[in-house]
Amino acid sequence: MSQRLAVGLRASRRGGVGLLAAVAVLLSAGAARADGAFPDSLGVLTPEQLPDETLLATNFGLVMSFDRDQTWVWACEQGANSFAILYQMGPPPLNRIYAVSPTNLIYTDDRSCTWTASAPGTFDAFVDPTNANRVLAVVATTLDAGGSIYSVVESSDAGATFPQIRYTAAAGDHITGVEIARSNPQTVYLTLTSGTAYTPKVAVTTNGGTSWTLHDLSATLPPQTYSIRLVGIDPANPQKLIFRTGSSAGEALSISSDGGVSVTTPLSFPGGAFTAFARMASGSLVAGGVVGATDVAYRSTDNGATFPQLPAVPFTFKGLSARGTKLYAATENMVDPYAIMTSVDEGMTWQPLMAFDQNIQAIATCLQQYCQTDCDNRSSMDLFPDAVCTATVMPSPIDGGQDASLPKHDAGQPAHDAGTPARDAATGAGSGSGGCHCDLAPGAAGRSGTGVWGLLLAVAVLRPRRRRR
Repeated sequence: MSQRLAVGLRASRRGGVGLLAAVAVLLSAGAARADGAFPDSLGVLTPEQLPDETLLATNFGLVMSFDRDQTWVWACEQGANSFAILYQMGPPPLNRIYAVSPTNLIYTDDRSCTWTASAPGTFDAFVDPTNANRVLAVVATTLDAGGSIYSVVESSDAGATFPQIRYTAAAGDHITGVEIARSNPQTVYLTLTSGTAYTPKVAVTTNGGTSWTLHDLSATLPPQTYSIRLVGIDPANPQKLIFRTGSSAGEALSISSDGGVSVTTPLSFPGGAFTAFARMASGSLVAGGVVGATDVAYRSTDNGATFPQLPAVPFTFKGLSARGTKLYAATENMVDPYAIMTSVDEGMTWQPLMAFDQNIQAIATCLQQYCQTDCDNRSSMDLFPDAVCTATVMPSPIDGGQDASLPKHDAGQPAHDAGTPARDAATGAGSGSGGCHCDLAPGAAGRSGTGVWGLLLAVAVLRPRRRRR
């Protein structure tokens, strides 16, 4: 099962990198890794094939649980995944994690200990949910005369190389998303905007990319629609698509039931944004976002025909994911009290699961030395509890460490990426085949109490912030 993060539902790159990015360049090579953005969540992964694992993608790395949400460890943002977005997990047996950096598609087989880059110029990517080796990427090639040409390329080696071109957009067309239909993997959809009017279009192939049909959706979308992105394809019906569309009136959820020939728009976010979406095991569709300055959520129980509003939500949606009957919401923990909220009644009520300053227990061992300074700075600004940076041992739930406070990984689950031993970022020593080990090495760096995060925090307060509810 492919798990993909809808980071702002496949929005553009994170904002707030102007003044903050200028400050971030003050980081020295040995200083804390920081991408210049205020600490924030991007979205949550809840892979069905790995029921013990939950992964929260943030703009300061991955926060992960390997024991059914009981304990949490942090793998800091490294050079390769700095500013990365659009995290997703491919299907078994690889369970490879992918993301899109500002320059490449990147992937990891050891839960963020190490990252490999491929496909320069990638803007979007999608892993075939039925074939771990098949990956599609949207890449942009800069022309000598200026501008770019967008194309879709295919990998048959799980994203290592992309030798096959499947689609080349016309000059002036900008591909905004790609997705493969689970029930018919030869069916692939692209969303595009065309020309100076940003005309919204959908391209579809039913033969894996040998031929394509292009549909202009401007006549059936709200007036002045200038953006369109794929949110998802119905897992049982390859003709049913869900889009995030944007117009001068705000963003909306739009649906096509005829393979992208036409659309309806059953849900709008006037003056706001459509930021999160999940499909429940029951078939219910849950959408979250902002209307004006109010955080809102909606649920459809009639296959997307209508979306009644759910009770008021006490947090800001950054992303949604569902595992069985449980709904996970990534929130804005620097404004909201928690980083992840959960619901067992499809969004009617919510319960807190994890907060950065309460529940992160340790740095992943493979990145201990690399992340230490960053951890100290984050702890000094109360983003992490002190114990994250000062604890001396926490056995991994994957490597069989014996510690009653941290249950071992379920022995019935397959080893994570057993074919690719992790490499310790500090020593180069192999850390085994069970993924990124999460026990801390003895000893910890002293507390700094200052550093670049203090400076970033001082600058960040200049940015408008949502009022804490």
